[in-house]
Parts: sequence; structure tokens; C-alpha cells
Amino acid sequence: MLQIRNVHFLPDGRSVVDTVGGKRFRVLQRGMKDGYCTADIEYLEDIKVTDEEELKKLRELHNFVYNQACSWFQNLRNKFRTQILQHFGPMPGREENIQAMPNGPAWCWWLLAVLPVDPRYQLSVLSMMSLKDRLIKIQHILTYFSRDQSK
Repeated sequence: MLQIRNVHFLPDGRSVVDTVGGKRFRVLQRGMKDGYCTADIEYLEDIKVTDEEELKKLRELHNFVYNQACSWFQNLRNKFRTQILQHFGPMPGREENIQAMPNGPAWCWWLLAVLPVDPRYQLSVLSMMSLKDRLIKIQHILTYFSRDQSK
């Protein structure tokens, strides 16, 4: 689900809509009403980790991947980094409580938006309801791109 930040109407009737992601959902059933596409949906939220030892490991993984993401971004060519900053804004900071938001840390979503990955792969990561699994996938992507940067 998207939140509209700005709309610019063009003379030919088209419009440019600036949006930011709000809530994740899964389409259960598609339909049509009055010429508009409709759908029954189910909202997605991350499954919370309650075991203290697992939560400690999750925080360690989170901090490692966050640092890896920062390093990848800082090592981009200035041209690419500037374009990303102009379009998406700066990478959100690390959050103290990584489970406070129903969809996990904001920086993960920002990073998934800027990483040059196939949209189908991106969708598979977006639909994950486990922060641990999502962080592992992001870690794999960053490791792959970091190897490319060092060549």
C-alpha cells in the first residue's frame, strides 16, 4: 500500500505521482468493479522474536548487515550515490528496537528500493515475514555486489 506524497499533473492528462510504501499486503483474490481492478488482501507483518537468545542473535545480524549496507552505499560511485540520494533521500538510521515497527527497520526497505536487483527477487524479499530471513537475503545481495565493487 502506498502513501501519496505529491502529484504533478501533466498537460496531456497524465500525472506523476510521488509515493512512499506504507503497508505490505498479499493479494488473496482479484476482481473488477465499475471498470477498476479490486482485490481482497491480507496485510503482512513481521513475526516477532520472543526468545531472548534468538533476539540477541537477530540484533547482531541486524547490526552486521546494517554496517555492510552502509559500506556498500559509501563505496558506490559518486554519480550513483548522488542519484539515489536525490530520488530516495538518505538511508534511514539504525533503530534501537528492531521489532518496534510491524515491518521491521526502515533502512531495510530503503535499501531494497535502491539495490539493483530483479523485481521478482525484490518481491520475494518484500513478502518475507521473518526479519532474520530478510536480513540474510539482504546480506547475500550485499556480499554479491561488494565483490563486484572490489573488481
